[in-house]
Amino acid sequence: MTTDRVLVVGAGPVGLATACDLLGRGVPVRMVDMTEAPTDRSKALAIHARTLEALDSMGLVERFLAVGRKLHGVNAYADGKRIVHVDLHDVDSPFAFVLSLPQSESERLLAERLVELGGRVERGVKLTALAQDADGVNVTLAHPGGRQEEARVAWVVGCDGAHSAVRKALRLPFEGIPYEEAFVLADLCIAWSLPEDETHAFLSPGGVIVALPLPGEGRWRLISDVGIAEPSIDDFARLLRERGAPEAKLSDGGWMTPFRIHRRIVPHYRVGRAFVAGDAAHIHSPVGGQGMNTGIQDGLNLAWKLALVESGAARPELLDSYDAERRPVAASTLFATDLATRAVTLRNPIAREVRNRLAMVISGLEVVQKRLLAQASEIAIGYRDSPIVDEHRAPVVRATVGKRVGELPTLTDWLDFGGAPHPGDRAPDVVSDDGTSLFALLRHPRSTLLLFDGSAATPEGYANLAAIARKVHERWGNHVESWIVVPRKDRPPELAGEERVLLDVRGVMHHRYGAGSECLYLVRPDGYVGFRSQPASSRALEEHLGMIYA
Repeated sequence: MTTDRVLVVGAGPVGLATACDLLGRGVPVRMVDMTEAPTDRSKALAIHARTLEALDSMGLVERFLAVGRKLHGVNAYADGKRIVHVDLHDVDSPFAFVLSLPQSESERLLAERLVELGGRVERGVKLTALAQDADGVNVTLAHPGGRQEEARVAWVVGCDGAHSAVRKALRLPFEGIPYEEAFVLADLCIAWSLPEDETHAFLSPGGVIVALPLPGEGRWRLISDVGIAEPSIDDFARLLRERGAPEAKLSDGGWMTPFRIHRRIVPHYRVGRAFVAGDAAHIHSPVGGQGMNTGIQDGLNLAWKLALVESGAARPELLDSYDAERRPVAASTLFATDLATRAVTLRNPIAREVRNRLAMVISGLEVVQKRLLAQASEIAIGYRDSPIVDEHRAPVVRATVGKRVGELPTLTDWLDFGGAPHPGDRAPDVVSDDGTSLFALLRHPRSTLLLFDGSAATPEGYANLAAIARKVHERWGNHVESWIVVPRKDRPPELAGEERVLLDVRGVMHHRYGAGSECLYLVRPDGYVGFRSQPASSRALEEHLGMIYA
């Protein structure tokens, strides 16, 4: 019987991303997949901003950008006119677009990285049984040719899709129902007048057809809500005409298939030493392209926690936060995609007219459009209700009114901090005057402590920040990297001995993080705010770090 640390089951994008992140954090991984070869199908196409940010933190995003197609807009048409246009440039991210890339390519890039990190995929290997105790998991693996292997691992992560063997072995219910509607898709070459950096949805009394650009000259994915057992190019040409698309010439029929969709979710993501992620934990409508993105972020949320626990650096209870943080995200996604699916597939003429008029009004409201963009790009996803995020704030009665007194926050500072990123929120990127991106500072496997100096320039304030940085380095230096952020053009003499001081000359980082007065932010390894404090409290920070780390 062999002894491995983490068994990742399923070599799709979710499993590969999870395995790469674990290996990048020094955790030995074994990866198996029941298929004999990687997929050659395009399947999931859309990679949203938050996932691109995660790939950036893993050092992979440039590889994806080099082969994908950037999409900068979303359109919907009805009755011969455009009723919705959404400009993706307004997404609050360095990646203000959707990247269109066939799933086969995403898997290839991730698999290449897996090999670079010392991993590999064992193909044609199926998990057939799983039994666990307090110290590990015994699994039975069926190999090609009928050989049965009994193996023992410390942890199992099931990323093996909607028909997950891990989920079934854990006897987790997959609660939900299928949609009544049937769908059909095709990857084709299309010659028409539509811009190739935007998606286009045509709503009609007969149904909907959506066109999504693919990488390559004139390549498109078409999806329609009809049931056709063996679709052809002629079928898609007819569907485009019937649903009001402009004249188009279709050719080079690639992958065409009918499909049905479900909405389902497990009651919890963890059973002892086993976890499920991605389609093994939740499936939903493809409207909005959320599935693969949500799944990858499941895996990355789990990976940093599992790496800390596996190394003995964090308390095992940290793993309970995986379910607490990610299952509500999936539940919300199921609800939102279900509403969107029902909206675009409406047949009742009165309901369609109400939908069209409402869409025209809502899409024209900037505040609504930005909110929808934040949700669709997944940068708005957060964990404010998580059991492992917290903050320390002085009561408002301690805020000064009028003139600043030392390092105490003014009332304005207190209010600005309240409107800044909260614990559990994604830490937004900011670019300082010297071109330093905050995301660049976060591009390492540890947490990042940002110690903001604020507007006051006092020896006491510098001494406090420097003392916090030194104490954190001494006790948690392997897990936390500290930066003192100063809104000055020159390094203060009091910080001459500090290794990491960032000069935020115009105060753009201070402004983005509501740091009018001294405060601190702890950004987790996955890019979310884990803790913040105003003023910067060493005691409160130590209590939080002590809750996370062993």
